[in-house]
Amino acid sequence: MYQLLAGVVLAAVLLVPLQAHAQTSGQTAAPPSDSTQNAALRAFLDCNERGCDRDFLVTEMVWVNWMRDRLDADFHLLVTSLTTGSGGRQYQVVAIGQRAFAGKTDTLMFTTQPNDADDTIRRALLRSVGQLLLPHAARGALGSRLTIAYSPPDSSTLASAAPANDRWDFWTYSISLNGFLNGESQQTFSEVWNELSANRTTERWKVRVGANISYNESKFTLDSGETFTAIRRYAGGSALAVRSVDDHWSLGGRLSASRSDFSNTDLVSQAAVAAEWNYFPYKDFTRRKFAVLYTVGVRDLRYREVTIYDRLQERRPLHTLDASFGARQPWGEANITLYGSQYLDGLKYYNAGVWGNVEVRLGRGLSFNVDGRLTRVRDQLFLPRGGQSDAEVIARQQALATNYRYFAFFGVRYQFGSIFNSVVNPRFGNISGADDF
Repeated sequence: MYQLLAGVVLAAVLLVPLQAHAQTSGQTAAPPSDSTQNAALRAFLDCNERGCDRDFLVTEMVWVNWMRDRLDADFHLLVTSLTTGSGGRQYQVVAIGQRAFAGKTDTLMFTTQPNDADDTIRRALLRSVGQLLLPHAARGALGSRLTIAYSPPDSSTLASAAPANDRWDFWTYSISLNGFLNGESQQTFSEVWNELSANRTTERWKVRVGANISYNESKFTLDSGETFTAIRRYAGGSALAVRSVDDHWSLGGRLSASRSDFSNTDLVSQAAVAAEWNYFPYKDFTRRKFAVLYTVGVRDLRYREVTIYDRLQERRPLHTLDASFGARQPWGEANITLYGSQYLDGLKYYNAGVWGNVEVRLGRGLSFNVDGRLTRVRDQLFLPRGGQSDAEVIARQQALATNYRYFAFFGVRYQFGSIFNSVVNPRFGNISGADDF
C-alpha cells in the first residue's frame, strides 16, 4: 500500500515539470489571457444562507474578480435572510464599498417560496448581486464589454401579480414523518419522530402552533449475552401568539404541554405572557439586534416517579429573562445571549447561564471563532428518588443530577497565498476523499 502511494506521489511530482515544459515549448499553448481582467471589479462573498453557491456565482459572473480575503475586495457582499410567514426566506444582499469605493453601500432584497429549488434561489441571488455591482463595474475596464438584458413578463406572470384573495388567510401548514436505523452486530439504534405545525404571519401578528412526538430505542448486547434496551419517548405541543406594537416592542403569550421519559415527567403544562424590546428596529434584525425578552407564567408538573423532593405533582409560578445581542458585519459575526429562569415561590430554584458564538476576521487571512455555553443548574425538581443502574447512566436514559453544564469550541484559521479565487475546477469532485490529496 505504501509503495503504491509513493508511486502516485512520484508520478505527480514528475508530471508537473513535464506539463510546464510542454506549455513553454508550445506543444499545448494556453489561450491568450485577458489583460483587462486584472482591472475588473473585486468582490468578496460573505454568505452562509441556503442558495449561496459560490462556484455558480464565480462561473456566471466572469466580469468580477472574486477575492479570497475581504480586505482585497472593492465590495463586501453580505447576505442574510429571515423566514417568511409562508415558510420561504426573505434575503437581504448588502454591497459594502471598500478601498476606492469606501462609503458606498447599497441593498437589495428578494423573497423565495418554501418549495423553491436551490437553482431558483441561487439565480435570484445572482441577479441581485449583478444588479448591485453592475453600476460600478460599468465604469471600469470591462465596462465596454457589459450588456444589459431585460426579460419581459409573460401573461401568466402578469396574471399572478394581480391582487388575489388568499383563501388560506396567511396560514401555512407542515407535516413530517422521519426515522433512522443504525447498528452493527452488538448494538442497534433507531428513532422515529414526526412534527406538525400551523403558522400565520402578518405585519401585526405572528401565530405558531406545533406538536412533535419522538421514540428513541437503543439496544446493546453485553459480554454476558444479555441485551440491555434503553427507550426514550417524548411528546409535546405549543402555541404562540405575538402582537407587534411598534418598531421596538412586541407583546405575546404562550401555551405548552409535554411529557418526557428523560425528564421523569408525565405532563408538564405551562401558560405565560411575554414582552420583548429590541433596541434596533426589527427591520435590521438580520444584521444586528439587542433584544430583551421577559416572560411570567405558571407551570404545572406531574411526574412519572416520585421525585427527590417526595412530589408526584406540583404547580409553581416562574419567570424568565433573556437578553440577546447579535451582529453580522464585515468584521465577522457575534451572537451572545444571557438567559435565566426562576420559580417565584422558591427563589433558590433557578437556571441561569450564557451562550455565545463569535467569529472575528482579525486581519488578512486570519480568523478566530469560539462557540460555548455555560449554565448554572439549580432547578432539577423532576429528578426521580430512585437511583439508576450503571447501564442506564451510560445510555443516558434519564437526566442526572448536576450543578452546571458547559460546552466549548474554538478554532483559529490562517489562509495565505493568491488573493484571487475566481477559478472553479470540479474534477474528481464526486470521488470520496478526492479533496484529501
